Amino acid sequence: MNKTEQNQWKNKVLEFALEAFARHEPLRSVLVFKGARILNMRLGDVSLRQSFDLDSNLDLEYEKNHPQKEDRLTFLKNQSEVALRKHISRQDPAHFKLNSVTVEINPPKDTHPFNWAGYKVKINMADTDRTTIKSPPNAEIDIASPETLGLDAVTDLELPNGLTVQAYTLERIAGEKMRAFLSSLPAYITKIGRRIDAIRVKDLYDLARIRRACEVKDTAFWKMAGHEFRLACESRFIDCAGIQTFAENIDTTRQRYESDPTLPKDITFAEAWTAIEDIMKLYEKLDIVPFEFAIQKK
Repeated sequence: MNKTEQNQWKNKVLEFALEAFARHEPLRSVLVFKGARILNMRLGDVSLRQSFDLDSNLDLEYEKNHPQKEDRLTFLKNQSEVALRKHISRQDPAHFKLNSVTVEINPPKDTHPFNWAGYKVKINMADTDRTTIKSPPNAEIDIASPETLGLDAVTDLELPNGLTVQAYTLERIAGEKMRAFLSSLPAYITKIGRRIDAIRVKDLYDLARIRRACEVKDTAFWKMAGHEFRLACESRFIDCAGIQTFAENIDTTRQRYESDPTLPKDITFAEAWTAIEDIMKLYEKLDIVPFEFAIQKK
């Protein structure tokens, strides 16, 4: 398989897995889906920016009731395999064969500060119609550590086949996109003492997409998104003084945005940055920013 074929295959497997999990109550009740794939569904369009993985969070109550990481890992592995095998058995004819399901603590070696490690589910499936493919790529589902959510942060999302999964609302996605961008900037990396990530320019792109769908003059939407932004930042001790926090290393952010090969060219950096400026102006008026959260170790 070339790179394009691998990505197409991953998408096919992830669509199948999402449907399998939606039909399997033990997983449907504890996974809350989010990320670019869910954003596309919430916006009701097909973005030029494709996602070749699937993002989710564990439900907070589930983690409280199952405090041992290894127990959660075993649950996720066993239930993922059951869900996929059951869903394969529903197909007539079956086009998939399950090779393996592995679940790893993410990041590896459980080194995430403040006990925020999540899990990565790797699914390897074969195509029964293409037996010449000997090494199909893994499709991956990232499952993050749970965090505080607002009352309206999660609703059922209807899939194309009529099934539903728990998923972030568009307001929560907007708030998390802002939080995720700030988490990749030097000030936060220094504060938290974590590994260095690349600046998350994809989140600026996604925020501009949301802003196109929901103008900043829609105060009700952005006020709720701001509430989720603050909650998301509080969960990870992220500070925000306003636009100046987003502007840290802005020249590097611009360069990486404009040179990122995975970002489509339909939204310029200027448009994306204007979206952030307008949102922060509103949040200053609404007293959502500034805020600062001291680190509290468990």
